[in-house]
Order: sequence, then C-alpha cells, then structure tokens
Amino acid sequence: MKNSSRLLSVAGCAWLAAFSAFAASPPPELPVETLFQAPTINSLQFSPDGTKVLCLVPYERRENLAVIDLLKGTKNLLSSFKDKQAVGPFWANNDRILFGVDDKGKEQFQIYAVNADGSDNVVLPFNRAVRLVRRLPEDPKNFLVYAGITYRDWWDVALMNLRTGILSAPIARAPGDVAYYVIDHDNVVRFAVVDDRQTRKILYREANKTDWQEITSRHIDGEGWEPIAFDGDNRTVYAWSNVGRKTRAVHRYDTAAKTMGEMVFGDDTYDVDQVIYDVSKKKVVGLLYEADRRRFHWLDPEMQAVHTRMEQSLPDTVHQPVQFAEDGSKIIFRSYSDRDPGVYYIYDRKRQQVSELAVVRPKIDPEQMASMKPVSFQARDGLTVHGYLTLPVGREPKNLPLIIHPHGGPYGPRDVWGYNPEVQFYANRGFAVLQINFRGSGGYGQWFEAAGFKKWGLEMQNDLSDGVKWAIAQGVADPARVVISGASYGGYAAMAGLVFTPELYCAGINYVGVVDIGNLIPKAQPPDRMYWMNTRLGDLGNADDRKRIHDTSPVNFAERIRVPLLMAYGRNDPRVRVDQAYDIERAMKKTGKPFEFVIEDDEGHGFRTEEKRIAFYQRIDHFLRTAVPGMSATTKLGPLEVISMPAKANDRD
Repeated sequence: MKNSSRLLSVAGCAWLAAFSAFAASPPPELPVETLFQAPTINSLQFSPDGTKVLCLVPYERRENLAVIDLLKGTKNLLSSFKDKQAVGPFWANNDRILFGVDDKGKEQFQIYAVNADGSDNVVLPFNRAVRLVRRLPEDPKNFLVYAGITYRDWWDVALMNLRTGILSAPIARAPGDVAYYVIDHDNVVRFAVVDDRQTRKILYREANKTDWQEITSRHIDGEGWEPIAFDGDNRTVYAWSNVGRKTRAVHRYDTAAKTMGEMVFGDDTYDVDQVIYDVSKKKVVGLLYEADRRRFHWLDPEMQAVHTRMEQSLPDTVHQPVQFAEDGSKIIFRSYSDRDPGVYYIYDRKRQQVSELAVVRPKIDPEQMASMKPVSFQARDGLTVHGYLTLPVGREPKNLPLIIHPHGGPYGPRDVWGYNPEVQFYANRGFAVLQINFRGSGGYGQWFEAAGFKKWGLEMQNDLSDGVKWAIAQGVADPARVVISGASYGGYAAMAGLVFTPELYCAGINYVGVVDIGNLIPKAQPPDRMYWMNTRLGDLGNADDRKRIHDTSPVNFAERIRVPLLMAYGRNDPRVRVDQAYDIERAMKKTGKPFEFVIEDDEGHGFRTEEKRIAFYQRIDHFLRTAVPGMSATTKLGPLEVISMPAKANDRD
C-alpha cells in the first residue's frame, strides 16, 4: 500500500518503555495552522449505485459539499459557502443530495437539497425541527425524517418531499417522548424507545398503522435492554443489555418469539453497543466498541479475513469500515492511529485489493507525532480509573511540563485512542498530556457513569487531581509545571481545579466551560428532562443540593485563583450560555488579577470556523509560553493582558 509507512508506530512491553523514542531528536515546532486546519476530506458516503462518493471538503476555509466520480476519477465541488458550513450530507437517490448548514454556531440547521451535478440547489423550508433519517429506494421523490408534527417536542416519523420540503402526515405518530426509533429494512417503524419520567419503555409493533405494545421497561438508570438495529431478516434485532452485568453486551432478540437470545459478545470492562451492517449482504457483520482503542468483534468470515489482512499490512492502526456499497463491490475504510489522522481506502471485494482514496491531513507527518498510551491508576477511594498518556517525541519522559486535559460531557462521552490535534499540539510544544476518563465518563458501564452523579467538583475532580499526583509519582510530570485545560465540562474541571486545588496548577485554560452549575438547570422542562438534571446535577428546590451546587461552582470562588488563566466563549453557544462567560469575567475583574478573556461573535459551543479556531490556539500557544516556567517566550502578543470582545448592551443583563 502506498502509505503503509505512515501508520507504523512504536510498540513496547511496558507503557513507559514504549516511550523510548525520546532518544531521537525532538521534531520541529509546527505552525498552529498545520495542526488545526480543517481536514481535506470527511463524511464519505457511496452513492446508491456505488459509482460516486459524496464528501465534505474545505473551500474558502469552510466545509463544502463535493462528489468524487470513481469511474471518471474527478472531484466536483457542489457548494461554495464562504460564511456557512455544510454538515451531515446524505444521498437521497443517485441524483439528489441532502445536507445541513449550521447557523453561526447556534446548532439550528437549515436543510439544503442539490443535484449530484451541483444544479438545483435549494433550501427546504420548515417551520419545525426535522432530522434526516434514511433514503427510500422504492420512493425516490421522498426521504424518511423525524419531525415534530403531532407535538412540536415529540418526534413523529414522516416523509419529506425532496423538491418542496413538504412533510407528509406521520407514518408513525410518537407514542410518547421518543428517544429514538428502530426501523427495519423495509422502512417499517418497529420499535420506539420512550422516556416517561423515570421510566424508559420499549414499545413494539409489527407494521405501520398498528398499535404500539410495551414489551419491557426499566428505570432510566437501571438494568435492562434496548434495541440497536435489525438484522437483514427483519425478524432479529440486535440489542444491548446490562442485565446481570456491569457493562453492556450485545444479544439477539427474536421479535416473533419475543425472546432474548444468548449473548453475542460482551466485555467485562467496556460497553459493547454498536453494530456494523453490510447493506449488500443484508446482515450485521460485526460489532465495535471503544476499549483501550477501537476494537472489533467480527461475525462475518469475509470481514474477519479482510480486517486481519489490513492489520497485518498496517499494524497498530484502527481499520474502520465507513460504508459498504449496496451492490457489494466495494467498502470504504478509514485507517487511522494515534499518530496519523488517517487515510481513506477503497477495498475492491472482487479483486481483493485496496487502493488509496484520500489522505485526511496530508500536511501531518506521523513520524513527528507523539504516541498515545493507555494507562490506569487507583483513585484515592480505590476506584480504578483509565486514561491515556501522550509524551512528547524526542524528550526524556522525566519532569516534563504536563497538561491534564479532561473531556467534555461529562456523562456519556469519554476520551478515546486516536489522533487528536489538540493533544498533538501540546505534545509538539513539549508537554506531556494526560487524558482521564474520570467517574461519570461513558463506555465503562452505567455504574461507572452513575458514580459521577452530583459529583462535579467532588469525586470527579478528585480523579483528575489523583491523576496529576500519579503522573508526578511516576516521575513524568514536573509538579511546578502542571496546566489544566478543557472545554465544556472540561472547562468546568479546569476552573474547579484552579479554585479547589490551586496548589496543583501553574496555569489554566477554560474553553466554553461551565462556571455556574445552577445556571445549567432549567426552571421548566419536561419531567424526564428535569429528572435527568435533578439526578445528574441536582435539584435547585432541595436545600442540600442547592448548597452543594453553590459550593462547587467556580464562579463563586474566583478569588482563589492565583495563576494565569485564559478563557474563551462563543456568543451563540446554546449549551453554555454566554451569560456564564460574563459572570466569570465580572468575578475575575473583582479580584484584580490578570486574565485573558475572549468572546467570539458568530461562534457557539466551540469555534468551528477555521480562522477563529487557529487564532484561538495561537493565543493558547502564546499563553503557555508566558504562563509556564521554562517555556520559550514569544513576542506576538503582550503578556497576559485582559482581552474582552465588545458586547452589546443587553448581553450583560
């Protein structure tokens, strides 16, 4: 294979020994632009006839739609947005494409339709939220969607006209507050998973227009099972279950007999709850799950053989099947590692040959990137906590500056093994990077997630602090040069670290982070949503919860921050509202201590436009050089000035 050398990585017997690459010279310091430019291609998808590939590519620094013609060897741009970005493209049929367009970070998406040759590009008009679901081979004029028709806040299933955007009457009316449906391969809506206050119900029916029947239910945080996807026989459903075990395993459920079969596969440490469906074979061919890295359990001999050959050719690499051509001729794989953003390959099933389609980030040299190694340690209460340690290339793994980098969420998401531009940026600047899947993280079983309920700033934060102490005890981290940096919940954790354990850190970076937990809890929401908030964050009507929320909200203790701080927010953020940004800005100003503060117009929960993303990480680059002892200085910006974008008068009310 042309790029086989790109994906080789160092292996070792023990995790620290695996970092023996420090004997080599450190790589050159890469420009921020190199690491944070948009990928050259993503969101690949075969056309129904398998002759073309739909994708997103950068044009004028924005994500735009393109089509690769596999027969002609051409790539044609179908959109040319300069102030918006295309997202989530679908083939509606061989000639028509649907895609969304984000509105300046507000997460309110318009739906566009365009022909495969770029003609007839229109915005489909809607007065309600619509979610694209599935194309209809037998009905090329319509597309299957979720839409709030009967009740605006409940998802019905309906048909959407590809030319006009007009919605049909529901083919499946919501039998309650539906979390998701499972639709068979004849496009019959068969399962509805419904939230009813504290209960999650599994409803079933054999055909459209028949009545729903409840076949099982569970407490929303208890043991039970849920359907994932139909096998090709439209009788068997693959389902996850955690009944009698700590993690989710996959079973087969017989819809005719209404019986759960034996376990197909499970892991004692990690949840297994994703299936891989080959549309050409009309069957589930494998399962995937996030373990120390993404792992596969193959049910199909051909896929097992293909995957084994790819692993032999490109070891230490994840080979992810992205899509199967409907005629069975081809498979798109994305092959990536911790050091390589990846290459898209097309596997020709008849010839049993692999050819390169596109490199995701051609400016990245994997040999200059740092390896990410799985680690684990025991928290102070004995809980085993997993994570990843990335050490800079060409530097002895002793007394390094460390960035602890907690993930967002916090409930459900987790850090995973693979190329991460932010982690590689820090490593390229000489930092070790520690990512911890603290209690509350997803993927380790419901019990592990529940261990983080109402633990913001408490045990969840202790896991991060214990991780820092573990890295220091290993001799990897210099205790005088530890930075905490994160986004969303990770931004909260960064602020909590600075106010509750200020002795651990020399600097902090808060990117779109929560600073006031109570500000996240709505005063009026559907009962199931209020239950979720009350159990995960707390009940503002409960005195004990109200006190805990106050005592663990960093905005109330800004005076405790004694090290350099950088904060950044998007004005249009629908998740962490901009008033949180202004609240912490006011609190910091009262302390009289220096800090950096950036608010970006036309951005939301993270900076999506390339130039603003690059500018932000250039600011981080300068911030770390001036805030962390022993780092090289820069003259691009003044030292730790207070920077605040001008605000409209009513923004601070």
